[in-house]
Amino acid sequence: MRRTATFVAMLALAAGLLIPTAGAQTGASIQIVAPRNGSGVSGKMMVVEVRVQNFMLNPLSIGKARMFGEGYWRVFVDGKFAGVSADEVVSIPNDTFPSLPAGKHTIKAALYNNDHSPVPGGESSEITITIPQKSAMSYAPGSGNPGIKIVVPRNKATMSPYVVVWVRIKGLKENPMGLGKAARPGEGNWRLYVDGQLAGVSTTTVADVVLPRGKHILGASLRNNDHSPVKGASSDQVSITVK
Repeated sequence: MRRTATFVAMLALAAGLLIPTAGAQTGASIQIVAPRNGSGVSGKMMVVEVRVQNFMLNPLSIGKARMFGEGYWRVFVDGKFAGVSADEVVSIPNDTFPSLPAGKHTIKAALYNNDHSPVPGGESSEITITIPQKSAMSYAPGSGNPGIKIVVPRNKATMSPYVVVWVRIKGLKENPMGLGKAARPGEGNWRLYVDGQLAGVSTTTVADVVLPRGKHILGASLRNNDHSPVKGASSDQVSITVK
Protein backbone atom coordinates (compact mmCIF):
# COMPACT_ATOMS: atom_id res chain seq x y z
CA MET A 1 0.00 0.00 0.00
CA ARG A 2 1.94 3.02 -1.25
CA ARG A 3 1.26 6.27 0.60
CA THR A 4 -2.41 5.40 1.15
CA ALA A 5 -2.79 6.90 4.62
CA THR A 6 -0.96 10.09 3.68
CA PHE A 7 -2.80 10.64 0.41
CA VAL A 8 -6.20 10.02 1.97
CA ALA A 9 -5.36 12.51 4.71
CA MET A 10 -4.34 15.18 2.20
CA LEU A 11 -7.53 14.69 0.19
CA ALA A 12 -9.56 14.95 3.37
CA LEU A 13 -7.80 18.13 4.41
CA ALA A 14 -8.50 19.71 1.06
CA ALA A 15 -12.17 18.89 1.49
CA GLY A 16 -12.23 20.22 5.04
CA LEU A 17 -12.85 16.75 6.45
CA LEU A 18 -10.71 14.16 8.19
CA ILE A 19 -11.99 10.61 7.75
CA PRO A 20 -9.81 7.84 9.25
CA THR A 21 -8.72 5.21 6.75
CA ALA A 22 -9.79 1.62 7.20
CA GLY A 23 -7.75 -0.04 9.95
CA ALA A 24 -6.25 3.32 10.99
CA GLN A 25 -6.62 2.48 14.70
CA THR A 26 -4.77 -0.84 14.74
CA GLY A 27 -1.39 -2.11 13.58
CA ALA A 28 0.16 1.31 12.95
CA SER A 29 3.62 1.01 11.40
CA ILE A 30 6.30 3.02 9.64
CA GLN A 31 9.09 1.76 7.38
CA ILE A 32 12.10 3.69 6.05
CA VAL A 33 12.37 2.95 2.32
CA ALA A 34 15.12 5.43 1.43
CA PRO A 35 18.03 5.62 1.91
CA ARG A 36 18.57 1.88 1.93
CA ASN A 37 20.07 0.28 4.99
CA GLY A 38 23.86 0.19 4.78
CA SER A 39 24.06 2.64 1.89
CA GLY A 40 26.32 5.65 1.42
CA VAL A 41 24.72 9.08 1.10
CA SER A 42 26.35 12.15 -0.44
CA GLY A 43 25.19 15.52 -1.72
CA LYS A 44 23.86 18.65 -0.05
CA MET A 45 21.17 16.85 1.95
CA MET A 46 19.69 13.46 2.73
CA VAL A 47 16.00 12.82 2.08
CA VAL A 48 14.49 10.17 4.34
CA GLU A 49 11.44 8.56 2.74
CA VAL A 50 9.04 6.32 4.63
CA ARG A 51 5.86 4.33 4.14
CA VAL A 52 3.18 4.57 6.81
CA GLN A 53 0.39 2.02 7.23
CA ASN A 54 -2.78 1.99 9.31
CA PHE A 55 -2.18 5.52 10.58
CA MET A 56 -3.41 8.91 9.39
CA LEU A 57 -0.82 11.68 9.00
CA ASN A 58 -2.47 15.01 9.82
CA PRO A 59 -0.25 18.13 9.84
CA LEU A 60 -2.97 20.51 11.03
CA SER A 61 -3.60 18.49 14.20
CA ILE A 62 -0.01 18.41 15.44
CA GLY A 63 0.01 19.76 18.99
CA LYS A 64 -3.72 19.22 19.49
CA ALA A 65 -5.53 16.62 21.59
CA ARG A 66 -4.73 12.98 20.97
CA MET A 67 -6.95 11.21 18.45
CA PHE A 68 -6.51 7.46 18.17
CA GLY A 69 -4.91 6.45 14.86
CA GLU A 70 -3.81 9.97 13.85
CA GLY A 71 -0.63 12.01 14.19
CA TYR A 72 2.80 12.40 12.62
CA TRP A 73 6.27 10.86 12.69
CA ARG A 74 9.64 11.89 14.07
CA VAL A 75 13.09 11.23 12.69
CA PHE A 76 16.16 10.71 14.87
CA VAL A 77 19.86 10.70 13.98
CA ASP A 78 22.08 8.73 16.34
CA GLY A 79 19.36 8.98 18.97
CA LYS A 80 18.96 12.75 18.66
CA PHE A 81 15.72 14.40 17.55
CA ALA A 82 16.10 15.61 13.95
CA GLY A 83 12.64 16.72 12.84
CA VAL A 84 9.01 15.80 12.22
CA SER A 85 6.88 15.10 9.17
CA ALA A 86 3.20 14.65 8.39
CA ASP A 87 3.84 13.32 4.90
CA GLU A 88 6.34 10.64 3.90
CA VAL A 89 9.58 12.60 3.45
CA VAL A 90 11.89 14.70 5.58
CA SER A 91 15.23 16.32 4.72
CA ILE A 92 18.35 16.25 6.87
CA PRO A 93 20.17 18.45 7.79
CA ASN A 94 17.56 21.06 8.68
CA ASP A 95 16.92 23.81 11.24
CA THR A 96 16.40 21.22 13.97
CA PHE A 97 19.47 19.14 13.06
CA PRO A 98 21.73 21.53 11.10
CA SER A 99 24.85 19.39 10.71
CA LEU A 100 25.42 15.82 9.50
CA PRO A 101 29.13 14.95 9.72
CA ALA A 102 30.98 12.30 7.75
CA GLY A 103 30.85 8.77 9.13
CA LYS A 104 28.26 6.17 10.07
CA HIS A 105 24.87 7.24 11.40
CA THR A 106 21.75 5.51 12.65
CA ILE A 107 18.48 6.90 11.30
CA LYS A 108 15.24 6.07 13.11
CA ALA A 109 11.61 6.90 12.28
CA ALA A 110 8.81 6.56 14.85
CA LEU A 111 5.10 7.39 14.95
CA TYR A 112 3.68 9.96 17.39
CA ASN A 113 0.19 11.06 18.36
CA ASN A 114 -1.06 14.62 17.85
CA ASP A 115 -0.21 15.43 21.49
CA HIS A 116 3.43 14.35 20.96
CA SER A 117 3.10 11.08 22.88
CA PRO A 118 4.53 7.93 21.25
CA VAL A 119 2.01 5.67 19.51
CA PRO A 120 1.54 2.63 21.80
CA GLY A 121 2.54 -0.50 19.91
CA GLY A 122 3.46 1.46 16.79
CA GLU A 123 6.29 -0.18 14.87
CA SER A 124 9.34 2.04 14.30
CA SER A 125 12.04 1.65 11.65
CA GLU A 126 15.82 2.02 11.83
CA ILE A 127 18.65 1.99 9.29
CA THR A 128 22.38 2.71 9.21
CA ILE A 129 23.92 4.96 6.55
CA THR A 130 27.40 6.34 5.87
CA ILE A 131 28.30 9.89 4.89
CA PRO A 132 31.59 9.70 2.91
CA GLN A 133 34.62 11.72 3.91
CA LYS A 134 34.51 15.26 2.48
CA SER A 135 30.71 14.92 2.13
CA ALA A 136 29.63 16.33 5.49
CA MET A 137 26.31 18.18 5.19
CA SER A 138 25.10 21.39 6.81
CA TYR A 139 22.02 23.60 6.58
CA ALA A 140 21.07 27.20 7.34
CA PRO A 141 18.16 29.23 5.95
CA GLY A 142 19.05 32.06 3.61
CA SER A 143 19.15 35.59 4.97
CA GLY A 144 16.94 38.48 3.92
CA ASN A 145 13.21 39.07 3.82
CA PRO A 146 11.12 35.92 4.40
CA GLY A 147 10.45 33.98 1.22
CA ILE A 148 10.25 30.53 -0.33
CA LYS A 149 11.17 29.22 -3.77
CA ILE A 150 10.35 25.86 -5.36
CA VAL A 151 13.62 24.34 -6.59
CA VAL A 152 12.31 20.92 -7.68
CA PRO A 153 10.35 20.32 -9.83
CA ARG A 154 11.16 23.06 -12.28
CA ASN A 155 8.45 25.05 -13.98
CA LYS A 156 6.84 23.17 -16.91
CA ALA A 157 8.51 19.89 -15.89
CA THR A 158 7.00 16.49 -16.73
CA MET A 159 6.74 14.25 -13.67
CA SER A 160 5.62 10.83 -12.51
CA PRO A 161 2.58 10.71 -10.17
CA TYR A 162 4.70 10.62 -7.00
CA VAL A 163 6.27 14.07 -6.65
CA VAL A 164 8.82 15.19 -4.05
CA VAL A 165 8.89 18.99 -3.87
CA TRP A 166 12.14 20.68 -2.80
CA VAL A 167 12.18 24.30 -1.67
CA ARG A 168 14.67 26.98 -0.65
CA ILE A 169 13.73 29.15 2.33
CA LYS A 170 15.08 32.49 3.48
CA GLY A 171 14.37 34.73 6.44
CA LEU A 172 12.56 32.04 8.47
CA LYS A 173 13.65 29.30 10.83
CA GLU A 174 11.47 26.20 10.68
CA ASN A 175 10.34 24.94 14.07
CA PRO A 176 8.66 21.51 14.07
CA MET A 177 7.72 21.62 17.74
CA GLY A 178 6.16 25.05 17.25
CA LEU A 179 3.44 23.73 14.93
CA GLY A 180 0.06 24.83 16.22
CA LYS A 181 1.50 27.10 18.92
CA ALA A 182 1.48 30.89 19.16
CA ALA A 183 3.16 32.83 16.36
CA ARG A 184 6.76 33.92 16.99
CA PRO A 185 8.60 36.31 14.69
CA GLY A 186 11.12 34.59 12.42
CA GLU A 187 9.98 30.99 12.84
CA GLY A 188 7.30 28.76 11.39
CA ASN A 189 6.67 26.27 8.58
CA TRP A 190 5.64 26.13 4.94
CA ARG A 191 2.65 24.82 3.05
CA LEU A 192 2.41 22.95 -0.22
CA TYR A 193 -0.63 23.58 -2.42
CA VAL A 194 -1.81 21.65 -5.46
CA ASP A 195 -4.18 23.51 -7.76
CA GLY A 196 -5.00 25.88 -4.91
CA GLN A 197 -5.79 23.13 -2.38
CA LEU A 198 -3.71 22.36 0.70
CA ALA A 199 -1.56 19.27 0.09
CA GLY A 200 1.02 19.38 2.87
CA VAL A 201 2.72 21.18 5.75
CA SER A 202 6.49 20.87 6.21
CA THR A 203 9.22 21.98 8.61
CA THR A 204 12.09 20.83 6.39
CA THR A 205 12.91 21.64 2.78
CA VAL A 206 10.88 18.80 1.22
CA ALA A 207 7.27 17.63 0.96
CA ASP A 208 5.62 14.96 -1.17
CA VAL A 209 2.31 14.35 -2.89
CA VAL A 210 0.69 11.82 -5.23
CA LEU A 211 -1.01 13.42 -8.23
CA PRO A 212 -3.35 12.25 -10.99
CA ARG A 213 -2.34 12.61 -14.61
CA GLY A 214 -2.64 16.01 -16.21
CA LYS A 215 -1.46 19.56 -15.59
CA HIS A 216 -1.12 20.90 -12.06
CA ILE A 217 -0.02 24.08 -10.29
CA LEU A 218 2.23 23.54 -7.26
CA GLY A 219 2.38 26.42 -4.80
CA ALA A 220 4.49 27.05 -1.68
CA SER A 221 4.05 29.70 1.02
CA LEU A 222 5.48 30.43 4.47
CA ARG A 223 3.36 30.22 7.62
CA ASN A 224 3.77 31.17 11.26
CA ASN A 225 3.60 28.54 14.01
CA ASP A 226 -0.14 29.22 14.37
CA HIS A 227 -0.60 28.61 10.61
CA SER A 228 -1.28 32.26 9.81
CA PRO A 229 0.51 33.65 6.71
CA VAL A 230 3.93 35.24 7.27
CA LYS A 231 3.36 38.93 6.60
CA GLY A 232 5.30 40.23 3.62
CA ALA A 233 6.81 36.84 2.73
CA SER A 234 7.23 35.95 -0.94
CA SER A 235 5.64 32.73 -2.21
CA ASP A 236 6.24 30.67 -5.35
CA GLN A 237 4.46 28.38 -7.78
CA VAL A 238 5.31 26.16 -10.75
CA SER A 239 3.30 24.36 -13.39
CA ILE A 240 3.94 20.66 -14.02
CA THR A 241 2.50 17.86 -16.13
CA VAL A 242 2.01 14.40 -14.64
CA LYS A 243 2.13 11.44 -17.03
